[in-house]
Formats: sequence, C-alpha cells, structure tokens
Amino acid sequence: MSSSTDTVNQDGLHIGEQEALSASLEDYLEAILRLERASRVARVSEIAGHLGVSRPSVTGALKSLGARRLVTHAPYGHVTLTVEGARIAAEVERRHLAIRDFLTGVLGIPGDRAEATACKMEHVLEPETLAYFVEYAERRGSDGSEWGARG
Repeated sequence: MSSSTDTVNQDGLHIGEQEALSASLEDYLEAILRLERASRVARVSEIAGHLGVSRPSVTGALKSLGARRLVTHAPYGHVTLTVEGARIAAEVERRHLAIRDFLTGVLGIPGDRAEATACKMEHVLEPETLAYFVEYAERRGSDGSEWGARG
C-alpha cells in the first residue's frame, strides 16, 4: 500500500520500488553488462554460467528486471540492458571494482578472493558508507597517492 507522499514514475512504478534492487538482481545486471561487453549480447545460459545459477533462476530474475524496465528479453532470445539498466549496472560494477582494488592494493588479498569478497561487501555496507568507501578508493587509485597515505 502506498502513501500519498509516494512518487510514481511514468511506468507506474513507485520510485522507491524501482530503486530498491536486491543484491541478487544487482548481480544479474552486472553480469549482463560484462557479457554484453564481451560479446555484445547476453544469453540466459551465459548469465547462468557466469553467476553459477540455473537457467530457470535467470529467467525468473529477468522477468523481475524486465518488469522494472531494466532489461529487454524475449523467450529464447538475447538479453539486453535498457539505458536505465546499463546505468545501474555500471554503478554496481564501479562499487565492486573500487572495493576489489582496495582489497588487493591495500590489504594484499589475492585477486580471486578479493573478487568474491568485494561481491559480498558491496551489498552489505550501508549506502552512505559505501559511497564514502568508493570515493576514497577511486581518489587514491586515480591520483597516484599511496593507499595508506592520508590526504
């Protein structure tokens, strides 16, 4: 039930509903983004393999993402991100890479472990804390500063 203060977008979705994606759906968007970059399209079987889930799980997630207008997918066809889906996927990837690079660059965690840990961390940190973390990691990674240096 929505309150009178809820905002509804042009697609009839409450703004809060569209923005609040589960960690799992964010992972699907990120996987689709990476597969599109690699081969211009993503297929259900490739998404399943990338995430280590079943094809029916992918199909269910695609229905949810499609309802939010974040992907387009016809049965037995390719999956593509919409403009909004690509924007969200790029932000999820940005957070993921910042955390992963911090884990490898500062803490010396091996790449495969840092990759898995980053995937978990990006979904459990509070959004505001995560934003500070990503900003710090990107600033230190781009300005040539030592990771441990204060500035």
